[in-house]
Amino acid sequence: MNEQFLYYIWQYRLQGKKLRITTGEEIEIIKPGYRNQDAGPDFVEALLRITPETWAGNIEIHLKTSDWFKHNHTGDPNYSSLILHVVFENDLPGHEPTACPTLELKQYNEPELWQRYQSFLLSQSWIPCGEGFKNAFPIVVHSMLERALMERLERKVADIQRLLQVTHNNIAESFYIAMARAFGLKANAQAFEILARTTPLNLLARYAHSLFQTESLLFGQAKLLSKHQVDEYHDKLYNEYLFLKEKHQLIASAHISWKFMRMHPQSFPTLRIAQFAALIHHSSGLLQKLMNSPDVEEMQAVLACRASDYWDNHYRFGELSPPQTKEAGKDFIRNVIINAVIPFKWIDSQLRGDAKGPEKAMELLYQLPPENNSIVRGWKKLGFAAKDAYESQALIELKNRYCSFKRCLECKIGHSLLNR
Repeated sequence: MNEQFLYYIWQYRLQGKKLRITTGEEIEIIKPGYRNQDAGPDFVEALLRITPETWAGNIEIHLKTSDWFKHNHTGDPNYSSLILHVVFENDLPGHEPTACPTLELKQYNEPELWQRYQSFLLSQSWIPCGEGFKNAFPIVVHSMLERALMERLERKVADIQRLLQVTHNNIAESFYIAMARAFGLKANAQAFEILARTTPLNLLARYAHSLFQTESLLFGQAKLLSKHQVDEYHDKLYNEYLFLKEKHQLIASAHISWKFMRMHPQSFPTLRIAQFAALIHHSSGLLQKLMNSPDVEEMQAVLACRASDYWDNHYRFGELSPPQTKEAGKDFIRNVIINAVIPFKWIDSQLRGDAKGPEKAMELLYQLPPENNSIVRGWKKLGFAAKDAYESQALIELKNRYCSFKRCLECKIGHSLLNR
């Protein structure tokens, strides 16, 4: 038995039932209340009937009655408005806390429900409910995916709001940093953000007419240029960077770490920085163009970028590779749209007071094909093939934020399967 399961029992299994508290009085759960994620009681705004009176207030839940004293709740003002102490086992009969009545759930336990939940916790499947996922009602799956997608988008929007705070509401600078993070993908997102923060957008704008100078600034600030001779192009970039660094008193971060290991060369940070430089060089008014783009197709055209000629036969400085133009691929551009452009369109619409803007931004995901990654393929093996980015983004969130942490009791699919 664990407290998470007790929370679940309290929230979903007892409403309307007539039970008895430890002193023998009958109690009816009219409303279990809302889960409190902050300090204080576990549930707030509950409504109970303890014959003949109706009580409104907060609920505290423990495995044992003695936990009340172990957690030093006696005299704590956060627990002054409690109307009930719920425990699985009353291990202090006759010595319960006097602050409120005590309800023991052990006698109302449902062993089969606990066993089903245990099977989820002990499951070695790719997701805890892997054995029974195919039995979930489609409407329940759809509802959970909607919730997961909203949580994912709201988190991405919150990240951009954090950038707006850091940049003192400089929208262009915040968008520049968000785009940089997207170019870093998951592995190098943090390093790209550090690069963007230490290389001001207004400085890049001054040199955006020159792809060579834009590259020298970005690679120099990324600490990917060396005083040691590598090849002609690298050495020219380094010398130009030294001049610009001295001219503008630039300081590169002392803590910036780029990941190359176990990555496809097309995703090497050197190549992504070169493509990012090309995008800055070729796309004046990038933010406005993307915010005004009515559909994904136009966004993809705006974001199309090709690294400079040097990178046609390089993935890293000084290391030759077979000739190939290094254009940003469609999958990569779509990833940038999902992780930077769409959340920023959400924010932009809010700032403009467009009530329907967030919904329009979210609907852009319907225009994008599903991502092709291990998580999306894993769901396909279970029988759920995403038909667009709306569903694939939701599936990624569901796997990473719920299934991987076995939060089955908080998942509508897990809740449905537990109660089948």
